[in-house]
Amino acid sequence: MIRRPPRSTLFPYTTLFRSPECKFGINDKIVMDSKGKGTTDDPTRTTGKTSIAIDDCQFHQCVKLSKFETEHSISFIPPDGEFELMRYRTTKDISLPFRVIPLVREVGRTKMEVKVVIKSNFKPSLLAQKIEVRIPTPLNTSGVQLICMKGKAKYKASENAIVWKIKRMGGMKESQISAEIELLQTDSKKKWTRPPISMNFEVPFAPSGFKVRYLKVFEPKLNYSDHDVIKWVRYIGRSGLYETRC
Repeated sequence: MIRRPPRSTLFPYTTLFRSPECKFGINDKIVMDSKGKGTTDDPTRTTGKTSIAIDDCQFHQCVKLSKFETEHSISFIPPDGEFELMRYRTTKDISLPFRVIPLVREVGRTKMEVKVVIKSNFKPSLLAQKIEVRIPTPLNTSGVQLICMKGKAKYKASENAIVWKIKRMGGMKESQISAEIELLQTDSKKKWTRPPISMNFEVPFAPSGFKVRYLKVFEPKLNYSDHDVIKWVRYIGRSGLYETRC
């Protein structure tokens, strides 16, 4: 599996009158140094779901940094509308949403058989969306026959790839695609170097393990009560560089 360390962002959207103070409570344990870079080799670091190792993070100028290090909370007075409150990167203990299992069999010099299985590694109650798997094909491909259990697949000659799309897929499920690829004979003796299979998707959780424990809005001087504010948190995890060698 080839992947770029996930870079994640926290985007609040507010329509609060007179900008009261807000506070996000996040994971109980965060491993960072004073410069905002993670100390992932810290021997005291736990591997439970409530912990997260952050290698580096950046905050919006409205954040009160002192409370983040001491309370594991993000206190800020928000501007109106949507803005980027926090950006961070993690490199350890990332929960990979999918496992991609490729099998390639060359049948002589004029045929190739490819089978790709994808398995979802998250809770059955959750749904991944906008799934797209791109399977590279040789430059001398003349035709492709496809069979897929779920979704739709198409060979795109201009892109030298099979594109397999699935609208939704539940957790702890698997699906597969099989392809029979016809090849033109060539004089070249150079063996085809197989590019990696790539995958795009969206999942309703943070693969980094980031958790929002609470969200509070308070400002006594402005007569704000936390119970009078409508609040919600939505997690969206999007694939970055998510590739598998075949």
